[in-house]
Amino acid sequence: MKKYYLFPLIVSVLASCSSLKTEEVNKDVILFNKGIAVFDILEEGSFDYEIARVDTTSVAGKMKFQVLYDTRESILDSALEYFEEIIKEYPKSNLYHKSLYNSAKISSLLEYENDEIKYLEMILKSDANDKEKSGRSGLMANPYANFKNEASNRLAVIYIQKKDFKTALKYKKINEKYPLKHFCGNAYAEDEIRTAQLYGEIYIGLGDTKKGLSYLLPQVFNNSLGSNSDIVDFTIKFLKTKYEKEKLVDELNNSIKNYYSRTEKRNDDEWTDYYIKFLDEEIIVPHWELSFETDQKKIESLLKKVILNSEFYKKLKH
Repeated sequence: MKKYYLFPLIVSVLASCSSLKTEEVNKDVILFNKGIAVFDILEEGSFDYEIARVDTTSVAGKMKFQVLYDTRESILDSALEYFEEIIKEYPKSNLYHKSLYNSAKISSLLEYENDEIKYLEMILKSDANDKEKSGRSGLMANPYANFKNEASNRLAVIYIQKKDFKTALKYKKINEKYPLKHFCGNAYAEDEIRTAQLYGEIYIGLGDTKKGLSYLLPQVFNNSLGSNSDIVDFTIKFLKTKYEKEKLVDELNNSIKNYYSRTEKRNDDEWTDYYIKFLDEEIIVPHWELSFETDQKKIESLLKKVILNSEFYKKLKH
């Protein structure tokens, strides 16, 4: 583990935390609060922002970058030590799972990949409850911790980046046992998009293009509930390695002419969805007005509007 000099700011924070009396607060709580207090210095100091905007073309700029970078590393290392002490000394603490989560997060920020993997796997092997209160603030913050959901997803991402797609698939399958807990429909929509992208990347990495696209393509048109920019970028980049751009654009244009619909009952109401077939994959065209429109010319106009104005179509053409 890297060690850097601690600055007066960190020392003052720890001094204020140390003023808590052990007879009033358990030692694990003190350690946790210290770790959080030290970590919060990063947000208050905007270190990542300041580091990103440093001009390193001059000697002075390079020195400033190094000082800011070393300070950031020192803060993260110091916070990590407190959470690691809880993990080692207080495995039965109510803060144990949060300490594992925080240690994995900080290890990621420090690029300690082996440590991050270790803590994420410890979460999966623990008795962590995904519905434990997260402690996160903010109007739209998820009240649930989602320990195992996030750990298994993160491990899948790590192994995708390592191009170990077989192991990535193992963790994504584990993730199915721990579905996202949330109160917001947008969060579930974003989770569906993220899941589709991870499976798409995994199966393409395993050489199963058809299965990979079966996850990716149904998500390329924005449903206004969750951002799909990442999955659009990945899908287009992959498609352009397999097909000529002109062929892709022509096929997408032709798919609009051959749209079709299916009507089904949902909660005692009839609901009509419209689809296109692109690269042999069925894709629903999301637009709330389509389910209530009966005029065929207006339906086709809406379909064109959704597809031709989509990020997917525009990027595909360029």
